[in-house]
Amino acid sequence: MGFPIYFLALFAILIILVATVTVYFQVYKRHINKALGATEGKRTSMVPPYRVAIVMTIIVLLIGILISYFAGYVNAYKDYEEDAWVMSHSDIQTFYAEVKEVGEKTLLVDGISLNDEKYRGEFQYDIWEEVSIYRQDAVIPLSDLSEGDLISITLLTDRADITNIFKIQLLTDKK
Repeated sequence: MGFPIYFLALFAILIILVATVTVYFQVYKRHINKALGATEGKRTSMVPPYRVAIVMTIIVLLIGILISYFAGYVNAYKDYEEDAWVMSHSDIQTFYAEVKEVGEKTLLVDGISLNDEKYRGEFQYDIWEEVSIYRQDAVIPLSDLSEGDLISITLLTDRADITNIFKIQLLTDKK
């Protein structure tokens, strides 16, 4: 990660603050010296330097708060965007099963013995329109599955630990 640009902006604002206050002190000192040297005539009044320093400090603090807020927002959003699509191997799981029963929007399967322990046994899934069911490369409807078909089920676990079916692939037909 490179050097953040907002640090440079904050540094430039601090330089401007110091330069402005220093120049104002010099102008004020010159004004006072002229006023002390000239006894007659009308003097113009200037704002005391401590007030200018206070006002400039408040302005720099407000600008610094705004820069910090937006820099934090941009960095947090960028980190979120980068992390949102990164998946680990445990987020996607595939197991093999034999179809036991096909309902209108449900599927009852029996995990085969080649699977890990947690994917053996009977499972019932609700199948929504977003779930793609494939026979080779062609998308098929749920009703094309029948009892005894061997399928692979790909599960996707999101950041909230909610597991949904991502894809069903028909491996062999019992037809």
